[in-house]
Amino acid sequence: MKILIVDDSVRHRRAGKKQLEALGHEVVAVSEYGEARKLAKEGGFDIALLDLLMPAEATTLGPDARTEHVGREIAIGFPLLLSLAGLVGKIAVATDTNHHNHPMSAAVDWFLGDRKLVVNGTTVLVMHAPMTEDGTKNWGKVLERLLINEP
Repeated sequence: MKILIVDDSVRHRRAGKKQLEALGHEVVAVSEYGEARKLAKEGGFDIALLDLLMPAEATTLGPDARTEHVGREIAIGFPLLLSLAGLVGKIAVATDTNHHNHPMSAAVDWFLGDRKLVVNGTTVLVMHAPMTEDGTKNWGKVLERLLINEP
């Protein structure tokens, strides 16, 4: 499968690329959601694996808003999944943020139990990422959970 990973953490991107390529997948890993949207629109991805919290990008923000918001961590995973739905076959949003420390990560608890949704024809899973011993996301497990028990 051709998989798009979107995560601002270099460690998580590198780990995901290594883990999923070892499983035989073609992987493109990017750090910015604007780039991810562009790549998804170009097509060819079967799966997108997204981080929940990433730094805000300038996109269409005005000068004052850029000063205030660019670089600030925002819960882009949710609007990004809506933007990519219909462009890729399956999407997982996986956060490694402690749900006791961030309200959006706490909201992920609402989706516990591998409950999948279908958004614009795309299967979606929102979850807390399982972690490897080295403290990186276990993207292989995220993919496995996304692919089992279709909705």
